[in-house]
Amino acid sequence: MVVTKDLSRLGRNYVQSGLYIETYFPEHEVRFVAILDNIDTAYDTSNNDIAPFKSILNEMYAKDTSKKINSVLQSKRSLGQYLGTAPYGYKKDPQNKYHLIIDEEASNVVKLIYEKYLAGFGTMQIADYLSKNKIPIPSDYNKKKRGVKSINYGLWQQSTVRFILSNEIYTGTVIQGKRKKVSFKSKKFINLPEEDWIKVENMHEAIISKEDFERAKRIINATKGSRVVQNDYLFKGLLRCYDCKGYIGIRSADKNGNIYGRCQRYGRFGKFDVCSPHNFNYQVFEEQMLEVLRQICKKYTNRKKLQQIAKSTETEQSKEFNIKNQLQACKQSIESETKKLDLMYDDRLAGIISIDEYIKNANRIKELIKSYEENIKALEKELSGEKCKDDTDDKLDNLITEFLNMENPTKEIIREFIEKIEIHSDKQVDIYFNFKPLQEMDLNKFVCAKKKYENKIA
Repeated sequence: MVVTKDLSRLGRNYVQSGLYIETYFPEHEVRFVAILDNIDTAYDTSNNDIAPFKSILNEMYAKDTSKKINSVLQSKRSLGQYLGTAPYGYKKDPQNKYHLIIDEEASNVVKLIYEKYLAGFGTMQIADYLSKNKIPIPSDYNKKKRGVKSINYGLWQQSTVRFILSNEIYTGTVIQGKRKKVSFKSKKFINLPEEDWIKVENMHEAIISKEDFERAKRIINATKGSRVVQNDYLFKGLLRCYDCKGYIGIRSADKNGNIYGRCQRYGRFGKFDVCSPHNFNYQVFEEQMLEVLRQICKKYTNRKKLQQIAKSTETEQSKEFNIKNQLQACKQSIESETKKLDLMYDDRLAGIISIDEYIKNANRIKELIKSYEENIKALEKELSGEKCKDDTDDKLDNLITEFLNMENPTKEIIREFIEKIEIHSDKQVDIYFNFKPLQEMDLNKFVCAKKKYENKIA
């Protein structure tokens, strides 16, 4: 015998409740009683007949409650209120449970992870460093209870380091709503596309700058899918096969001390006639590539000097001044036309002009205002574009100066310059830069000396 207060206490899912009452209980000779609803399956009563309808109403109540709760949660997310457990590096504000504040001890570890990654260390190397220095893993630090602890428990994993490096919350941005339930009846979640996420910036103090986060993100995307090797080479993660667009792997040194690069997809599927080896001597490649980068930087520097000398007509400051004057003129025109529209409306109410005249002139003025507004948007875009361009040029100038002054360039500065490098089967190399001025230069394609390569390979 099963006794419940009412039918809803058995369940609010009308399908499952009906399955128990109509099928499972009778088959197993179980008597069911719902006290407040006067349902007793031992007797054939009208209350038993309306039980399915009550089950449907119970489910509708659960569905309505679910919608209301989701609506409240969605509203909180859109305001940037953090609803989850505080991530590693932060803790909940005692004054406001929806706000995050920095946890000094853990945030220093997060900063250390970013510093090492941007300096060229791999995620496995960082994890080993943290484990070696006995830094508690996030679950231990947050005193979370875990299930059965494996022999590796307490050691930093590569996946944990990568998760911290790819979590935008460390820039002060709250991102929520990455997944949702299939249904209020189910506990299963599905992932949502990125454009449906709720993202609110500057909701708490940042541990990592947005610039450093974007640099780390770029490196993660560049090294995704590349093989983990013992040696960390200067151009590792940037090399691609021109033909199949796969990664170029860098092998360990052979008995003669030579290091070679080869298409990874060919190494895996070469027996199925997929791609070709694209073999090349990495040591020669690195030496020549650094020389090419120096030539490009020098050429860019010389060209920029000539451009600055040639600028004698309109400076950037005067151009910006002209754009701002045009913006001011458009705004004044909108204000003037809006006043005309208001006066014309008063004339219409006073009977000075007819309805047809008012509509005709009002539509003309509205179209004029719309055109001014479009001009303002275009001018504002141009103004912000000029400023952005100036910032990019300054960044590139500083980067080139730093590179030319370095005796031994680092992986960090190489990745700032280069998006990817494609290797052809005939040893031609295509360089794709992160900066448009460098990409547009004549030296953006470089053909390695075949003879030099062949001698090294032989």
